Amino acid sequence: MDKIKTIRGMHDIHGLEFLHQKQIIELFESVANNFNFKPIATPIMEFNEIFVRTLGLSSDVVMKEMYTLLDRNNQKLTLRPEGTAGIARAIISSGLTQDIPLKFYYYGPMFRYERPQKGRLRQFTQVGVEVYANSNIEKDFEVISLAEKFLKDLNIRDNLTLKINNLGNWEDRKTYTKELKKYYSEFKNDLSEDSIIRLEKNPLRILDSKNLEDIEVNKNAPKINEYLSDNNKSIFIRLKAMLEDFNISFEEDPFLVRGLDYYSNTIFEFALKTDSKFAILAGGTYDNLISELGGPKLSGTGWAAGLERLTQLVDFMEKDSQQILIVPLEKKFINAAYEIRQIFLNTKFSSEVIINKNLKKSLKYGNKISADYAILIGEEEINNKIYTIKNLNTGNQNKVKKSLILEFFENA
Repeated sequence: MDKIKTIRGMHDIHGLEFLHQKQIIELFESVANNFNFKPIATPIMEFNEIFVRTLGLSSDVVMKEMYTLLDRNNQKLTLRPEGTAGIARAIISSGLTQDIPLKFYYYGPMFRYERPQKGRLRQFTQVGVEVYANSNIEKDFEVISLAEKFLKDLNIRDNLTLKINNLGNWEDRKTYTKELKKYYSEFKNDLSEDSIIRLEKNPLRILDSKNLEDIEVNKNAPKINEYLSDNNKSIFIRLKAMLEDFNISFEEDPFLVRGLDYYSNTIFEFALKTDSKFAILAGGTYDNLISELGGPKLSGTGWAAGLERLTQLVDFMEKDSQQILIVPLEKKFINAAYEIRQIFLNTKFSSEVIINKNLKKSLKYGNKISADYAILIGEEEINNKIYTIKNLNTGNQNKVKKSLILEFFENA
């Protein structure tokens, strides 16, 4: 029989990887709470229409990457490829559009069918935030500030560059898209195969291409800031001024775009300084998303970051809680070992009773699980209520009264 395997691009998370992801999520929640954001969770599966209507038929996600299936009623269902569309749907479905401003944070698995590689999986985890309110630049500043604090607290902000751009409103983009189409048509023979398809469906996406031939063509492409309305230009100037006022460093990138159709006006991403194509956290504004799903006119701004990419960048601190192995030297001392274990419950310490192993094997197991101490329980310990505590890192041993065991570890 063939060995059972996981699906390509979907892997198990355990051990240090699980703990590292948990550490990032806990820090993310703490920062989001500091900014008075509230948690939200949406189903991992939605009606396919929600993503098609919001992400855009020409987006790579809709064209090539979504996991879509038919249920028994022949309804098209899709595993969520990103978090924003589902939250926008939830706001409408739950009747929250009158409760603005809405400030949410979320985390959970997303699904995209793409070539698995380091930091990019077919099932991956994102953390993200969303603000919905009347259109104003302050909410854009709010979510960027939150991202700045989050990345600083992870001690990776110095490795990243914040890039910002303004895509304008629908009218601005319509004018700009016409100019782009005219420009790219002159270089059609120099474009990649994917970009030739994008030329007809959404020329903006060519600006985001990673193909070397497209990058060369893009060098002289018209820039969006030349086609912004006066109002959108002043909005963008205001955002840049606020970022400067609060010492949030950034670079203006006229070729920065987003791959999803719902974005408008402000867009941004934090990318590696050593590899600008490697975005760690990205987002922007969506003025029409709620209305496109049948709700009222309501502006949103948000961002998402991939947990797998974050864990590659963060230098994780060593565990601060000690791990204690409790070793009964004979089977008759097992109950006594569990009595000692009771001492450590509801404390910061991790403890484990090891059963049916001799002392040598028990200590070998302790090293395997990186235990810090072993408490040895034999005849002498039971009779005198004084226990041998062995430091597994140094080999030193101490004799400690049962009543003072917790105090010993608190002062260790």
